[in-house]
Amino acid sequence: MAGTYLGGGLLFGSDAFHDLNGVPAPDRWGYVHRRGDRVTGVLPGVVVDGVVRSGWSAPFGGPDLVRDDPPVEDVLDLVDGALAAARADGLRGVRIQARPPVYSAAEPLLEYVLLNRGFAVVHCDVNQHVDLVPLLRGERDAFSLLARKRPVVRAALQGDWELREVTGGADLTVLHRLLDANRAAHGRPPGLGRDYLGRVAAQFPDRVRLLLLHVDSQPVAAAVVYRVLDDVDLLVAWGDAEHDLPRSPMDLLAHLLVTRSVTAGVRLLDLGPSSEKDGTPNTGLLAFKRSVGAVPGTRKVFEVRF
Repeated sequence: MAGTYLGGGLLFGSDAFHDLNGVPAPDRWGYVHRRGDRVTGVLPGVVVDGVVRSGWSAPFGGPDLVRDDPPVEDVLDLVDGALAAARADGLRGVRIQARPPVYSAAEPLLEYVLLNRGFAVVHCDVNQHVDLVPLLRGERDAFSLLARKRPVVRAALQGDWELREVTGGADLTVLHRLLDANRAAHGRPPGLGRDYLGRVAAQFPDRVRLLLLHVDSQPVAAAVVYRVLDDVDLLVAWGDAEHDLPRSPMDLLAHLLVTRSVTAGVRLLDLGPSSEKDGTPNTGLLAFKRSVGAVPGTRKVFEVRF
């Protein structure tokens, strides 16, 4: 499966990603399902304590199907084949950190099949995303997502700002410092390390963007965005710090992320979970993302033991 992007979703299951996270080769596991000589889907994972973990050291993993809207037979055969392969390898179970159901027509069908085959939901986050399809079709513009924040963002756009793509050096140090300072201000532990961010951006130059927002020539906010599917962007981290602006620059940053994704032809901007590690909703984060155009959904973890 190394280097292969079937439905565009194998970033987190690729050997290159596992290399970045120091996963030993013997711990890497994968199942490829074929119908005749045609590959219909794959399930990549990492074996941890005898359990296949799909989505290890990643926001999510899960099966990747070749077709965006597969017939139920393809999903059933993939899941059944993966379970049989895991049992044959003497493993104790399978744990899947699934993509949000909104990612494709395959996701709700996959959830149904997993539950039908004995998986249980062991964790669920509230997840928020921005549907960009109406913007791509010209039916709406990005300002229509902002509601009451529209005047604030319009005013910010008239000021001195720059959204700069970061590749390394001093800018990467600043980006990482802003993200960690923001996490500390909200009582959260440090996030992805500076060197790791540099390595993942270098390893996946077409899929990972490190962005630094300057206002009045000063760095004030940062974002890390992964192109997880060919037409889906995932916000992995963002935050502001080290400024005395009269208003938070996060409204402007959110708007700029939306317009960047639309310009790239992306149909969905996933703003990520708005809940704590235990699944408790973060009401403040939910409200903020809603105010910049995001709608709620879920991101689930499924598990079955043999």
